[in-house]
Amino acid sequence: MDEEDILQECKAQTKRLIEFLVKPEVMEELVDLITHEPPEDVDEKVRYKYPNVACEILTSDVPQINEALVRSKPLMAKLLGFLDNEPPLNPLLASFFTKTAGMLVSRKADSMLCVCMQRENLVPQLLRHIETSAVMDLLLKFVACAESEALRASITQWLDGARVVQQLVALIDPACSEEKHSNAAEALCEMVKLSREQMSLLQEKAPPDPLLETLESTETVTELLDHMFSGDRTCESVFVNGISVLLALLEFRKQG
Repeated sequence: MDEEDILQECKAQTKRLIEFLVKPEVMEELVDLITHEPPEDVDEKVRYKYPNVACEILTSDVPQINEALVRSKPLMAKLLGFLDNEPPLNPLLASFFTKTAGMLVSRKADSMLCVCMQRENLVPQLLRHIETSAVMDLLLKFVACAESEALRASITQWLDGARVVQQLVALIDPACSEEKHSNAAEALCEMVKLSREQMSLLQEKAPPDPLLETLESTETVTELLDHMFSGDRTCESVFVNGISVLLALLEFRKQG
């Protein structure tokens, strides 16, 4: 890990280095580095040096590393287990985690979806950390994944079945923090945008999008309005972010 040119050699896919890196015990150490707090007695200047290098290696887009990571149930359990931590997440570790998981969503989408679907509490775990913007970005990475129509259909069905829209709307509530209001609203707006763009691109060939149907449903809009105007007083943050979601729905309906 101290070799200055390790990342260059990794990206160049130097055979001996890659063979070493994909050993199960080495992969386990790399994942540990990006998901566990480094020792507190280490100098702050170098405390995150190794986790950063580990993240760069794991996201260097080397096919053998991608495959070694996603095909290993223990490694994927360890990686996704990062979400078991109590909020708020360490911002740096969260960025390492989401960069690695996001790369797998982009490069090994089918395999990653299978892993995620087997983890029943994944969506609630993601939303529990919605205050961390990097986690919100990872959620949207799934929505934006359009490797194929069949894959996108599987992803939207999975997310809709997990009631991701309803759970996001529930976070735009006076009882939640302003950061949750903002990130939940942004996620909903992006979902509308991404789903609409996909429908527009495919036009009459576009398959039904259950996620978009839920976003546009009367039930969703009614629930959002209830949060915006519930209680004895209106919460400004809930109102502002709720309006942004309603405007996104109206805007894309108009364009459609």
